Amino acid sequence: MNRVWENKWAVRLISLLFALVIYSFVTSENYARHAALNSQTATSVNSTETIEGIPLYLGEHPDDIYVSDIQETVSVKLEGPRNILNQVTRDSFIVQTEEVSEDDLGTATLSLEIEGLPNEVSYRINPSKVSVSVEQREVVEMPVEYTIDELQVNSDYRVDSITVEPENVKLVGSKAAIDMIDFVGINISSEELVSEPFTKTYRLQILDKEGKLLDVNTDTMDIAAEVEIIQNSKEVPLEITAIGEDNSRASYSYSFANHEQVVLYGSQEVLKSIEAVEVVVDVSQLQKSSKVTGMLNLPSGISSANINQVEINIEMEPTKAKLSQENSEENNSDETDNR
Repeated sequence: MNRVWENKWAVRLISLLFALVIYSFVTSENYARHAALNSQTATSVNSTETIEGIPLYLGEHPDDIYVSDIQETVSVKLEGPRNILNQVTRDSFIVQTEEVSEDDLGTATLSLEIEGLPNEVSYRINPSKVSVSVEQREVVEMPVEYTIDELQVNSDYRVDSITVEPENVKLVGSKAAIDMIDFVGINISSEELVSEPFTKTYRLQILDKEGKLLDVNTDTMDIAAEVEIIQNSKEVPLEITAIGEDNSRASYSYSFANHEQVVLYGSQEVLKSIEAVEVVVDVSQLQKSSKVTGMLNLPSGISSANINQVEINIEMEPTKAKLSQENSEENNSDETDNR
């Protein structure tokens, strides 16, 4: 045996035989695989496929019929040639109820059917029937209302105006549901205190008198609200308070040179109690009629005002005693000069 392995030609011959065996095996495997593929392309194989969540539509029906309690989706099991099923998608067909007529008013059980599938494909719908409520349909148009009970506004500000878009919506439902409508609108709310105008989209609600949601369709569910927020304000008159008057030598009269009123900003509670604002003017250094600046004494709780000071016209009229004194001083002065 050792002599055989020591012989180079014997080793070469054995290696050649092994190579031929391996080549034959691989060739045989490839041929079998190729033959199987050819068999697949030369045949039509039946297959099944189940598609979940297919939308359910209402079939033919009169315009004055409204159907409620219909389920949203169904599942469909398809069976047929695999080559055809591979080309069918959930958008290739629709599932709908059988035709609905006025004879079905009340509670009705409707069979389901499919439109759009190739003739070679059979189907099974789960469920195959649905129980619905059939009523007379009514269409109305109503204005969009709003509430601001949950809107948190800074105490120094208030809602000035609200604009909604669209202003009206079309509602479609059973006559019974339409007759129960008490509120069609949005609830304008905020999570934090607001002090600036804002625009936000809210979901439309259709409620009965008890605040319960109604089963009614609408042409839009999203309502845009533009909320105008402004500062609380109040315009009040100014009242002059003079300090430093010397009534022994003059009488004083006052008039406003520019502003006679002031606009105050703050909370409604504080503004409500204010009827006027004091303007303080110091006349202690005046020797004759003049125009001076008076400072506003803003009440406590006011956040700001449109002005903080005003110009005051001050007229000074000497008193009789002052005039007598001045005349006497003049006479004395004349006598002194004559001497």
